Amino acid sequence: MHELLEELLRHARGIWRFRWVALAIMWGICLVGWALVMRMPDQYQATARVHIDTQSVLQPLLRGLAISTDSRRSVELMTRTLLSRPNLEKLARMTDLDITATTPSAKESLLDSLGRGVRINKVDRGENLYSISYQSEDRELARRIVQSIITIWVESALGEGRTGTQMAQRFLDEQIRDYEQRLTLAEQRLADFKRQNVGLMPGSGKDYYARLQSALSDLDQAKLALQEMQNRRSAQQRQVAEFQEREDSSMNLFPGSGAGFPSAIETRIQNIQSQLDEMLLKFTENHPDVIETRRLIRSLEKQREEELKLQAEMSSGSSSNPMLQQMKMMLGETDSQIASMHVRVEEYQRRVDELKNLVDTVPQVEAELQRLNRDYDVNRRNFNELLQRREAASISESADVRGDGSKFRVVDPPRVPLSPSGPDRLLFMTLVMFGSLGVGVGAAFLLSLVRPTFDDTKAMKDITGLPVLGVISMVRTDEYLNKHRMAVVAFTSAWLLLLVAFGGVATIEVMDLDLIATVTSKMGLG
Repeated sequence: MHELLEELLRHARGIWRFRWVALAIMWGICLVGWALVMRMPDQYQATARVHIDTQSVLQPLLRGLAISTDSRRSVELMTRTLLSRPNLEKLARMTDLDITATTPSAKESLLDSLGRGVRINKVDRGENLYSISYQSEDRELARRIVQSIITIWVESALGEGRTGTQMAQRFLDEQIRDYEQRLTLAEQRLADFKRQNVGLMPGSGKDYYARLQSALSDLDQAKLALQEMQNRRSAQQRQVAEFQEREDSSMNLFPGSGAGFPSAIETRIQNIQSQLDEMLLKFTENHPDVIETRRLIRSLEKQREEELKLQAEMSSGSSSNPMLQQMKMMLGETDSQIASMHVRVEEYQRRVDELKNLVDTVPQVEAELQRLNRDYDVNRRNFNELLQRREAASISESADVRGDGSKFRVVDPPRVPLSPSGPDRLLFMTLVMFGSLGVGVGAAFLLSLVRPTFDDTKAMKDITGLPVLGVISMVRTDEYLNKHRMAVVAFTSAWLLLLVAFGGVATIEVMDLDLIATVTSKMGLG
């Protein structure tokens, strides 16, 4: 530590030997630097504040009806892209700066200068409050540039929103026309296919195999019902035969006549005829149900003729038993039901045979029908979805046109104070002062290294490596002391004079600023 201190003191003495050189350099740098600082042109800064309101009253009401966009993200994106090259070119045209740029290089330099000079900062993170500033030597130019930036921002926000909505609507209109043509073609193909395969279409949502299974089930049920009815007729025939035998054996005659016995077959024929009339209103003569009903009517008419013959035979004898007549009537009714069931079984069998014969055709028809229906459903669903989207886009455009989107409000219009905002000459003068001091001290230090001297025996011994045999002391005479004192006084005076000069130029700068501030306050423009 002691050696380091001695080294510092030795360098300090070396710098002190060239103090006049350092002082002269300081004076030269300060005079030139202060002159350049004083000649620096005044800079005027124009500022404005803009508030962007992204809250919309209609957004909660239009939720689900209109297309909602993230207004905050849109504002942030516009802020970042506001100083793009097209906008800077537009800014140069609006402020007539493009007239001054006659060459491509000058134009590039102008656009770069505008991009670096314009400052857009967010004042508060919680609110969309932005500050726009620009600094220039021309007060009016700075104000016009800030005003033009605000104009470009508002036009960009409104133009981009409406342009995006219009482009979306044009795209939706094109897609709707395309899908409308597709839907028309799909409907035409489906109608032609149904017309060509009218007898092979699946019914009630059942495919071929479900229809075949249903027909087989109906056939089995009809056969089972026919078997039950045949068993009932056999039982009734045995009862009639047994009763007839008992009547013949006992020779008991019961009074009565079947002349007034009601005919159930006649009633049934009338009911079935009514049903046939209703069917003919809906179906043609070739419909399976119509054919089956006509067969049933013909069968019942034959049974009615047999019944009339039986009644005539019963009425011719006076010894007919009413109970026997009733049993025979029940037997005749059973026979008519059996005939009807025969017709039904034959019809079900015919349907099953037809379906079995179409085992290779119907599945293909059903598969093709499903494909056509699927294509039609897809086109119809997309068409309806596009219609809904177009309506939503139209509502969104109406909301934007009525000003429901981001609202721009100029909180503080562009303002340029009368007093210049820069440059900070006092700061620059101070920097020149301290810079000259550093340069002067550095120059003295370099000279002490170039032209070294020995201040003590120890330094001489350390540097040369030779022993010091003796030292001759310096005798300071009165004349020397007087010259030394005069030199110290002159150096101190020159140094103090430099400080006084610095104070003078600083005072002039401060008084100039105070004068401008006073004039501004009196004019009411502070």
